[in-house]
Amino acid sequence: MGLSDRDLLRELEGRGVRLTVQEGRLVARAPHGAVTPELAAQIKAQKDALVQALQASEAGQLAPLPESLVRLVRAAVSPGLNFPTILPAGLVPNLGEYVLASAALYAAGINPERQLQALWAARGAWAA
Repeated sequence: MGLSDRDLLRELEGRGVRLTVQEGRLVARAPHGAVTPELAAQIKAQKDALVQALQASEAGQLAPLPESLVRLVRAAVSPGLNFPTILPAGLVPNLGEYVLASAALYAAGINPERQLQALWAARGAWAA
């Protein structure tokens, strides 16, 4: 069974695949090996839904967070992430609070690209 268009976008983003719409065409940029034959088939089968989702995103609607970042935000709610860490942005006294603040700013549409970068960096510290 295939993924929903939303889950497919999350999976692709988690693999570093960037999808854009250029002149009505779906364009993918991806690291070598990131798109498996199964994913390529799903992209082809869901092309119209993906184009619509990406165009909505370009119209000011934020894309949903990739599943790995959703898990990070869920973990931040528990006390398990309440520890200091060093991120590229500097010392963070409480990783959980940093993750929740970044997720809230992303949800509010405040510099979403920067918030995604912050969340990916926090995920790296969490996974280490």
